Amino acid sequence: MKLVGIAGILLVIVGGLALLIGLVVCINTWTSDYVSSACERAARDKEAFDEAKERCGTTTSECYRAATVGLTSEDECENRKSFMQKQMIMGVVPAVIGALLAIVGLLMAIGGFVLGRRKKAVST
Repeated sequence: MKLVGIAGILLVIVGGLALLIGLVVCINTWTSDYVSSACERAARDKEAFDEAKERCGTTTSECYRAATVGLTSEDECENRKSFMQKQMIMGVVPAVIGALLAIVGLLMAIGGFVLGRRKKAVST
C-alpha cells in the first residue's frame, strides 16, 4: 500500500504543477490589455480606413494599401479576441486537469499511507 501512497504523492506534485501553470496562464490572459488596446486602435483607425476607401476606390489598390499602412483594422481586433479566447482555454484545461490529478493523488497518498500502516492480524 505504500506504493499507492508514493504514487499519490507524485500525482499531487504533477497535478499541483499543472494547476499552477494553468492558473498563471489564466491570470495573465485575464489581465492582459492585448485585445482592448488593439480594438481601441481599430476604432480610432476606422475613419482613416473609410477615408482611404473613398479616396482610392477599391481596397485592393496600391493607393489604399499605402494610405492604410500601420493602421489597425477590425479584422486584427477580431483575430486578437479569438487568440485570447484560445489562450484562456489553454490555461483553463491544464488547471482543471491539474486540480483533479492533485485531488486524486491526495486521496491516494492518504489512503496508501493510512492503510499501509495497519498491520495484518497474525494467524497462528
